[in-house]
Amino acid sequence: MDRSSLLSELINLIRIKSFFRRESEIASYLVDRLSRIADRVELLPVPECGGNVLASFGGERRYLLLTHMDTIELMGEWTRNPWGQIDDNAVYGLGALDSKSSLAAMIEAVRSLREKQPLDGVVLAAVCDGEGFSRGTYHLIKSGKLNGIKGAIVGEPTGLKIMKGAYGRIVLDVEVKSRPGVGVEPFTNAIVEASKIVLHATRYPEISPGTIAPLSIKSPELIMDHPGICLLRIDHHYPPGETEDEVRKRLISYLQRTEGLKAEVSIKPMKRPTPFMEPYLLDENSDLLRVLRDSFARSLNSEPIVDVHRSVSEANYLNNIAKIPSVIIGPDGGNRHSSDEFVYIDSVVKLTNILEMALSILLNKR
Repeated sequence: MDRSSLLSELINLIRIKSFFRRESEIASYLVDRLSRIADRVELLPVPECGGNVLASFGGERRYLLLTHMDTIELMGEWTRNPWGQIDDNAVYGLGALDSKSSLAAMIEAVRSLREKQPLDGVVLAAVCDGEGFSRGTYHLIKSGKLNGIKGAIVGEPTGLKIMKGAYGRIVLDVEVKSRPGVGVEPFTNAIVEASKIVLHATRYPEISPGTIAPLSIKSPELIMDHPGICLLRIDHHYPPGETEDEVRKRLISYLQRTEGLKAEVSIKPMKRPTPFMEPYLLDENSDLLRVLRDSFARSLNSEPIVDVHRSVSEANYLNNIAKIPSVIIGPDGGNRHSSDEFVYIDSVVKLTNILEMALSILLNKR
């Protein structure tokens, strides 16, 4: 691989604004860039988003490299240039870690490997809306473009750990109705009642595995009124081995048992344009997992750490909906989804070498 080419690619990607659902500019860049090295490049439309970019090498589709090309909105106080800044062994910028470094590594890996051997069977996908509802990956699966794929490597920040599975996620909307009031007349404040549910919810991981994250409490905010209605949104990540249905029923039952409530409560899953992501876990004897372990060891001369991704990723849809065995791996860095996001250059170089080695091994297996 070419370190300078890799670094240049990463900076080019960071410079392009690609907030989720507004990925048109970076999609156009990738169509042009990948057309120089791939046999066929497609820009596939996705409703309400900038579309997916799919680059195919050869005619047969066997193995997939996939990551999202979008970022969150620019937030916080940045002390570095959010559109790309190099400082010693780090590259700063929005999306530098999540996940433009993975995308740059994938591009450099296929570019470098193609100079050494045929790449017949490789597909590289840059998908939209990864920071939203994963519309890109969901519609890519539904399009049938991934039919025949035997395995996928998904780019997400993992600190170079190999993730053999991922948590699932569900989000609940809790509507709280109470007795509104003005001034000092009798009332029951809906936000106060919702806060009781929040405190009760934060104790949930003590009795059931996973994490709870209250996301928001919203009310009409009428001047002078004590609100009689509000909407509480609660996020729950849960580990492999459980189903969405049983998790949803158990969590709703738990929230309904909040002590001291003086309000009516209605709980249901948040509406979204794509399904919630359920967890998955690859078998230890998975051929793809063995290849990634071997590629890591041969590339870095050390044994990898294999773990389970404690969040959701595009791999959840690939494994559970498309039935494509998927591993997750990405570079090391910090400040993900916050100001001064950065990625360590050396970790991106290592990731590129791992990906190139893995593709070489997979393509030579028949």
